[in-house]
Amino acid sequence: MDHTQSTRRVMAGAFAGALLILVASTAFGWKLGSSAASDGPGHVLADAPPGTCLNWTKADASDVTKIGCEKPHLFELTLTADMSTDANFGDEAAFPDDLRWAQIGQSWCSEKSVEVLEGRLDPAGRLSVSALKPTKKSWDNGDRKLWCGVQAAGPSGVLYPIVGSAKAIDQSDVHSVGLCVGISGRAVADPVACDKAHAYEVVGVVDLGAHFPSEFPDETKQNNLLGAQCPKLAAEYAGGPNAVEQKGLTVYWDTRKQDSWMAGSRRVDCKVGTQLQDKSGLAPISGSVKAGAPGKVDIGKEPALPQIPIAPPGAPAPPGSPGTDVTDQLEDVSIDQQGGGHGPDGSAPPTPSTSQGGG
Repeated sequence: MDHTQSTRRVMAGAFAGALLILVASTAFGWKLGSSAASDGPGHVLADAPPGTCLNWTKADASDVTKIGCEKPHLFELTLTADMSTDANFGDEAAFPDDLRWAQIGQSWCSEKSVEVLEGRLDPAGRLSVSALKPTKKSWDNGDRKLWCGVQAAGPSGVLYPIVGSAKAIDQSDVHSVGLCVGISGRAVADPVACDKAHAYEVVGVVDLGAHFPSEFPDETKQNNLLGAQCPKLAAEYAGGPNAVEQKGLTVYWDTRKQDSWMAGSRRVDCKVGTQLQDKSGLAPISGSVKAGAPGKVDIGKEPALPQIPIAPPGAPAPPGSPGTDVTDQLEDVSIDQQGGGHGPDGSAPPTPSTSQGGG
């Protein structure tokens, strides 16, 4: 293995570890209608079947409404759980704290949501299981309903729009080409403008299903393909075969595990970034490598400052902020409606594009 390949493998491992730490800390970390919608979400979700999609624009979700899943939304319902069947949540039970809610969400929602989705929930994908909880006011009035579902949350817990039903879409954790994923300390954070400190910049997206339509490719096969595709895409994006390396960055990529493949995920990001000099984590980068981008690329020598979230957990990312553009997702849904996409058995027909996509 040459030095470049070794560096890319280390980079991929550093990124994966940084992502896991932050994402794990946000699961079930929010509540619908914490103030204005003090009666809880029941008025909207009463008798709502699995597959119902919801959207809201206010931070406390007081304007939550049902919406067609083909339109941008923040939450898709998988099941409604009645906690009153458990003696631990009787009339005299205290309103759970955040840690207890996290435990409740895991035990009442996680496995059952995967069953409802017929296994189509990528454990490493952009969707995660969460829950809409009763507010304290509705709890004190006897409300013990828990609405389980899936959402696309950033590492801080801020929510990003989803287009399409969870069962039908490719849940790969990919991004639009040109998007920069933020950094907080040594770990990845929410998307940011590329002139701000970031962990990596997405230079292309490869659809593995176009190259392996009938079987799961092991990591060696994926790396052989992506080792040719991603540097090429990076060169096209940055304006030359050596443009990325000349700026002190490395081209690297994700790979898909078999459980993600079985859930229908086929696409991977090609990205550029680098590590801190002591190899303790990802280095903060400011500036874009895109050909013609203004300014220069700066690489920090110290860990990034903590990222200040753009909204509280459970609130939608502000319109127009990085990561909220759904153009790619709308195109994906259009392709699925025309007969493309992945079949119910997880198979993927060949598709012509291998460089663009993501959400």
